[in-house]
Amino acid sequence: MKTLILVRHAKTEQLGYMSSKSDFERALKPRGYNDTKLVAKDMINRDSKPDLLISSKAMRAKQTARLFAEELGIDKQEIILEQFLYDGYTTSELLSYLEKFDSTHESIMIVGHNPEIAMTAISLTDSDYLHFPTTGTIAISFNVDNWEDINARDGKIEWFVTPKMFK
Repeated sequence: MKTLILVRHAKTEQLGYMSSKSDFERALKPRGYNDTKLVAKDMINRDSKPDLLISSKAMRAKQTARLFAEELGIDKQEIILEQFLYDGYTTSELLSYLEKFDSTHESIMIVGHNPEIAMTAISLTDSDYLHFPTTGTIAISFNVDNWEDINARDGKIEWFVTPKMFK
C-alpha cells in the first residue's frame, strides 16, 4: 500500500502592484503558519507522518513544507525541492517522477500549488471536483507495492482536510 499526501501551500502575502516581490518569492502570512500547524496536528492524530517530503522551490511552498517537517518530526534537511512543482506538470509527469522512489517509502507528501494539486488529486481518484483552499491536504492510497504501479483513477481518498475544519 502506498499513500500520496498532496498539500496546497499555506496562506500567503498578496501579490500586488505595490509589492516588489515576485510570485515565486511570496512568503506565508501568520495565518499560513497557524493553518499548517492545525493540519499537521490532525496528521499526527491520524498517525499519517510521511516517509518523504517533497516541495516546490517557491518560498511559500518551502515555508509550508518546513513547518510540516517541524511539526511532524521530519528533518528539514531531507526535504526534496523540485522546480517542476512550481512550473506546472501533468499527472502523468508526476507519476513518472514518483517512479524513481523505491518501495521502502510507504508515504510521500508533496507541497505544491493550485491548480496542479487539485487537478492531480482529481486525476488520481474517482472524484469529479475537489476544492483545495490554502493548506488543503488530501491523503490518497493505492493498493500497490511500488510507486511505479500507480495509475490515474486508481487512488482512494483516505482523508481530506482544510484548516477551517479545525477552527
